[in-house]
Amino acid sequence: MQKKTQNSDIQRLVLEKAAGFIAGRGPKGWSTAELAKACGLAKNTLYKIIGSKKELTEKIVLDQIDATTTLLNRIIQDSSGYRDAALQMMGEAPPFFARRPRVTFAEIFLEYPAIERKARDHQKASASRIIEFIQKGQSEGHIRSDVEPEFIYNLVQGIVDHYVRSGLTGQDLAAALAKAFTCLREGIRRGDW
Repeated sequence: MQKKTQNSDIQRLVLEKAAGFIAGRGPKGWSTAELAKACGLAKNTLYKIIGSKKELTEKIVLDQIDATTTLLNRIIQDSSGYRDAALQMMGEAPPFFARRPRVTFAEIFLEYPAIERKARDHQKASASRIIEFIQKGQSEGHIRSDVEPEFIYNLVQGIVDHYVRSGLTGQDLAAALAKAFTCLREGIRRGDW
């Protein structure tokens, strides 16, 4: 039998519960004792899984980055062309963000400044394929070429961060993101208005 500390389902449960706590209460608004209880674990077992609260928070931030870029990279890979991929992203991303507890990086970076550099470096590396996708859209004439791809990527990030911090949840969050992404697309699209 696999030990609890090595069980990937238990590790995933701990990450999800902790992400929910951070999303709902901020990085300071919960304790490891509450997390252990919510996961049905002894506190000592929890610490063997997470290390420290800071280490767990870092894992959550990196996991959130990875989950988002994995979704977008899958869409890029599986789509038949640029337009198809872009429209699929606009359709799948809002409910994806609404389903997952979204932690606000700014709050975490204030509490744990050392996490910020690692998260930014990880995000930059993870986003390289998405930046290439934006560049492809520019070279094929789908979107404006006078705006840096990194700026467009950061603009999308800013939209997501804004609506996550707004307090919207579920369908309301998904609808707001869909509307914002449509406005962004219409603002950067070339061609007939």
